[in-house]
Amino acid sequence: MGSEQTGTGRVTVFPLTHHWPDRRCLLAYTTTGYFGTTAIVGVLPVPELEHPELLAVAAAHHAQGLYGSRGGHENACAGWVICTGWSARIGGSGPRLDVTNTGWSLRLDRRIKLAQQMYGHDVLHTGTFALDDGELMKQALQLVR
Repeated sequence: MGSEQTGTGRVTVFPLTHHWPDRRCLLAYTTTGYFGTTAIVGVLPVPELEHPELLAVAAAHHAQGLYGSRGGHENACAGWVICTGWSARIGGSGPRLDVTNTGWSLRLDRRIKLAQQMYGHDVLHTGTFALDDGELMKQALQLVR
């Protein structure tokens, strides 16, 4: 797709071990759209870490075992990705940066319309994520160093 989205709102940044024991990345979760119905989950580029394709990570974690196959494989993987972001926001363990109001951008890789609403979302957008505020980006990068 390659288009860019921008927005302002609550952003949660967190590290994810996407392949045990040592393959990690840094993710961000936010929402946009009417009442936040679009989930945004993106990878923040960190030179020394991998930049995985999030739906492939979800597939490797057997997303259909959690979300079933009625909506299709892609839908199950989207549910897993959304759950990962949503859980990082509401969970209390592990390092994270939770900013209530900041500007962000996403270079869009994938857009998935969900077969049914998941965690309050109808659509998932994934891609490469950035925070507009350079100081917040520095804080986010410290989560994996």
